Amino acid sequence: MSTLMSLGGIVFEVAPINLHEIETIVGGDFAAKDVVGAARPREFMGEADTTITLSGKMFPQKFGGLSGFTALQFMAQAGIPQMVVQGSGAVWGFYIIDKVTRKDTYLDAGGVGRMIEFEVNLIRSPVGPSISGMMSQLSRLF
Repeated sequence: MSTLMSLGGIVFEVAPINLHEIETIVGGDFAAKDVVGAARPREFMGEADTTITLSGKMFPQKFGGLSGFTALQFMAQAGIPQMVVQGSGAVWGFYIIDKVTRKDTYLDAGGVGRMIEFEVNLIRSPVGPSISGMMSQLSRLF
């Protein structure tokens, strides 16, 4: 399979965990200054948070992928920065997982969606994970 993106140990491929959209937001932070009788001028304060939203779909009954998605949810709860690498090999840096959203549709008899749509919201982290944080994350996976 072809790698589309990797987030830590999670590899997004065409199947089982597919990405169909990557949105990146980059900008600056500005402070507004109140003045009388004029528009509020803005002062550049520095770089704003860089955010990435990964959107995708899974079809677990056909291709699997639920265990990888569960690991992704554990990574989000651990709060440890993860390395993001594009499928082309471009390193995007460390990001924290801000939020993971999951929507199951066409539920089977066990209540699991035949199609699962998801979004993963990431925020750039200026530092990578600590050794103790990585060990804690590994212990939760096993």
